[in-house]
Amino acid sequence: MTGMLLASFPAQAEWLLHDSATACVLETDEITRHDGYQDTSVRLNINQQRLLVMTGSNVDTGFDDTALQVDGHAMITAVSADDEQNLRFDTGMPALIEQFRKGNRVRIYMRFWPTYPATQRVEIAFSLAGFTRAWNDYMACVEKAS
Repeated sequence: MTGMLLASFPAQAEWLLHDSATACVLETDEITRHDGYQDTSVRLNINQQRLLVMTGSNVDTGFDDTALQVDGHAMITAVSADDEQNLRFDTGMPALIEQFRKGNRVRIYMRFWPTYPATQRVEIAFSLAGFTRAWNDYMACVEKAS
């Protein structure tokens, strides 16, 4: 079977489950933020191994303030930038997923590049409303695919 998209439907609130012949993908709706030059899209994409903050612009990881925070929990620092446009978080995923399941909001703190002089760090918030149900749907999708 090809990688053709079979279904894409709202799982709950801002979370979408994409169920294709080859993979199950859970992500948020896109939101738009200004990157210093233009508006760019930002969305979260999560699985059991990692969380990606996917953007339409290059990200700047040259500062030590790129992080995420669920409600009042400790900040988690991004591990790396994938393809220069996506922030990757992949340490402590079981605990992070549990925070998402119990949380109300996740805040992403990031910078965009290239800008000179350096731009301010921006905060981008995503609602976690509906994440638990969407995650359960995602896990069922993964189980069905295996």
